[in-house]
Amino acid sequence: MRSFLLAGLAASSSVVGAAATAHAGHAVHAAHSSSTDSYDYIVVGGGPSGIITAERLVEANKKVLLLERGYGPTVATGANETLVWNNTLTNIDLPGLSADIGKLPQWDEYICTDTEGYAACVLGGGVTVNYMVFVHPPERDFDEGWPEGWKWDDVKAASERLYARNPGTIQPSADGKRYDQGLYTVLSNFFSNLGWTSVDMITQPNEKYQVYSHPAWNIKDEVRAGPVRTYLPLAETSDNFSLRYGTKVIRVLRSGSQVTGVEVENASGALENITLADSGRVILSSGALHTPRILFNSGIGPSAQIEIAEESGVTVPPKSEWLDLPVGVGLKDHPIFSIIVKTNGTYGLLDYAAIVNGTDTADIDLYAQGSGVLTEGKHRMIFFSSNNVDNQTRYYQGSCAPTDTDVVTITTYMTHGLTSSGVLGLNVEGETIFDVSPYLQTEGDREAATAFVQSLVNDITDPSTGFSLETYTNVSAIIGSLSAGMHYTTTTKLGTDDGRYNGTSVVDLNTKVYGMDNLFVVDGGIHPDLPTGNIQATIMVVAEAAVARILALE
Repeated sequence: MRSFLLAGLAASSSVVGAAATAHAGHAVHAAHSSSTDSYDYIVVGGGPSGIITAERLVEANKKVLLLERGYGPTVATGANETLVWNNTLTNIDLPGLSADIGKLPQWDEYICTDTEGYAACVLGGGVTVNYMVFVHPPERDFDEGWPEGWKWDDVKAASERLYARNPGTIQPSADGKRYDQGLYTVLSNFFSNLGWTSVDMITQPNEKYQVYSHPAWNIKDEVRAGPVRTYLPLAETSDNFSLRYGTKVIRVLRSGSQVTGVEVENASGALENITLADSGRVILSSGALHTPRILFNSGIGPSAQIEIAEESGVTVPPKSEWLDLPVGVGLKDHPIFSIIVKTNGTYGLLDYAAIVNGTDTADIDLYAQGSGVLTEGKHRMIFFSSNNVDNQTRYYQGSCAPTDTDVVTITTYMTHGLTSSGVLGLNVEGETIFDVSPYLQTEGDREAATAFVQSLVNDITDPSTGFSLETYTNVSAIIGSLSAGMHYTTTTKLGTDDGRYNGTSVVDLNTKVYGMDNLFVVDGGIHPDLPTGNIQATIMVVAEAAVARILALE
């Protein structure tokens, strides 16, 4: 780590490639070609689930092809748009720039343009472009929302395998100090006066009622972590592993219930078939917003969606091979409510422009030693609590970050226990859309969210605090500020109730698609419920558990 922290100046240049464009129908493409290689496993999607799955398969001595429609975000994976003051790091790598990530040029390059909700078309997926908050899931997330075989005792070993490589940290600075703690001081005093408890959200993951913590971030060795850094290099040492960029999978190639390969749109825009070995398998890991499209295009899902896929120009299987499964049904996400508070503290924003252009020499010099505020992410505090409405406990996370001088934005998520869901569909351009919004669809969720926000507002605006609300100055306005959590799940639900026979599940307990022999899904879409907080750690735990189950079937 220290060697690249101390690297010299380098001129920046453009990132290698850009995300593949949305499929616009087969008529515009050249004739098909076919690859000559065949693979034991084709893993579709280089997000956290896909990378973890591919690496564990390679460890098991399988010949694996990982397909990613975007490109690499790090120097090691081909990006060459580096910081002007360090030619081994990109903007994406630096924790201190994560707070400003939506204004970085990489944001527009990496965000997909063919989904209604946000998804990342880049190696590492959402883990590459998020705020790095790393919430170790509490046991109840699995014990309350997952079927037998996927309870906490069943997945605990998978979590331990993940944390051995990618643990997260609440103390990223090498010198053991915390920096820029003005906001934490103000809010910790506020919550302590309310009787809330300080916890370590990594070592005390089950504590989620009226608690606050220093943030846990997905940071390792003072840079953004995640499977691109903690798993992929291990796979790349094997001759059994191949990774292709700029390769968008359109559909799986089927012979009845057997998958024989995948049809892709390659980097030149041509269509190509990639084949499996005779006993091979395909694992879809393209995320809760993308995997459903591949299934629709492959004749798997509600017939109305398959018909739209055909209208978009995709060659779907004959109707006799369509599988009527509830793909896209049950879409879930965390709704966010923004509470913006003027406090009586002394804190503000980092000078992001000075970090990018290299003139913030004090912080940059400290970072060269592996320490300082640039080793930290956006947030300065995370809190958790819950309430109970209609005999249903719903949990909440508050992610607290400075957004102006002495102003904090509390990004308040409704999380585990919410009862609303939506429907993900397809349009004739081949884009995924929300046929039904997943947000606050039930009266219970609306009542619980309002009650929680009202309670928090009452505490914030008590005259003793010296705080005041800004922008959204009453509860109605705060609830009206609802935005997407971008933590999408449950579009290819895992369960025992086979969706072909009026059930709600798309994949079985081994993540195999019902009605198919060798097609699996490993990503957020299979999660039957939302976790208590930011989703990336849970996504990775589930991937570790799922790939072990898939290997055990051999």
